[in-house]
Amino acid sequence: MKPNQEKKNIVILGGGYAGVRAALDLNNYLHDSSEYEIILIDRQDYQTYYSGLYEAAATEHALVDAKKVKRTVAIPFTEIFSKTRVKVFKAFIDRIDIAEGKVITDSRIMPFDYLVVAMGSVADFYGIPNLDKYGFTLKSLEDAIMIRNRVEELVVKKDSGQIIIGGGGFAGAEFAGELHNLLKHECQQHQKDPNNFKILVVEGGSNFLPGLSDKVSAIISHRTAQMGIEAKFSTLITEAGSGYVILNLKDRMECDLLIWTGGVKSCRLPVLINLERDKKDRTLVEPVLNLKNYPQVFVIGDNACVTDPKTKKATAQTAQEAINQAKYTAKNIYRSITQKPLLPYHAGPVRFIIPVTGKYAVFYTPNLIIAGLAGWVVRKLADLRYFSSILPIFTALKFWLFENKIFMKND
Repeated sequence: MKPNQEKKNIVILGGGYAGVRAALDLNNYLHDSSEYEIILIDRQDYQTYYSGLYEAAATEHALVDAKKVKRTVAIPFTEIFSKTRVKVFKAFIDRIDIAEGKVITDSRIMPFDYLVVAMGSVADFYGIPNLDKYGFTLKSLEDAIMIRNRVEELVVKKDSGQIIIGGGGFAGAEFAGELHNLLKHECQQHQKDPNNFKILVVEGGSNFLPGLSDKVSAIISHRTAQMGIEAKFSTLITEAGSGYVILNLKDRMECDLLIWTGGVKSCRLPVLINLERDKKDRTLVEPVLNLKNYPQVFVIGDNACVTDPKTKKATAQTAQEAINQAKYTAKNIYRSITQKPLLPYHAGPVRFIIPVTGKYAVFYTPNLIIAGLAGWVVRKLADLRYFSSILPIFTALKFWLFENKIFMKND
């Protein structure tokens, strides 16, 4: 490299599962190179550990203050990238000029030679009238704190009430169990009868976790029923209002709090050109995860519509898919830099863990299902595995132990 030659930029938009993994892997590939800068841009200065949000939303005020809640799910970028050459800029991304090769933020213009778009998802309200106005989502730390505030407020002000969870997928099933415990604790704290506060899950499919496994659905249904959580299946929320929802276009049901976990879609990318998108607003990408006419631009995670060559269907918007796509993308950028052919993406193995309050979870693979305490242990080890994949081992262990210390108070 010539003495005054400018460095080339690999810019990553978004510090979620995909963005952080891509940055760390690129750092590993290019640790000996002085030609490239690796730059991550996010509006926050931390990564949100989305897998822990449902527990963060169920922490009791009397035991856990908001600062401690933040420490359970907010992993500072300074700790993630402390021993790397990744630079992090906290900024709002105003627009992306793909043709000119630059990202315009509220504080600077960032040129790029390679771009990785991993800006994440937003709640999908499916055009249901007023759902975005009256339904609380669980997509951020702020959402989690707001929900726990509303639950406490409900118990303090009323002697009875009903909370409706819209959606019986992963997030709905996980949160329903934790919400049951939160209500129990808040009622004890404020001397109210927990039997007077009801939780109802409304799901459009025929059971919990539609499309996954009938056996897993049955396990989740039995577990939630034991806690007194009610569920309405094959039922759609078709309108929301102040203190009520309309089901299947006709039935009105009163509720004191509506929490929407019914699905996500890609955030709308602020690009200056038209990109082909699917019904989830995901951008269609090539088999190697880049754009057809702009091969230096990669779109991954919840922003990408990736077709699995085995199933011929779009891959799910999950954390494990986002991480897997990030690994491929980092490898392909390095292969492009070193003038090697890019590798087509292949989806990772299907594995899910669904915690349902207390020391109980369901671990699922197509060939194995483990439910109960053993499933919960697998989930906790999976958390530790993730933290240790992005943090120095002792920092990861410290974070994991603190999270467990706080979240076990929910049980």
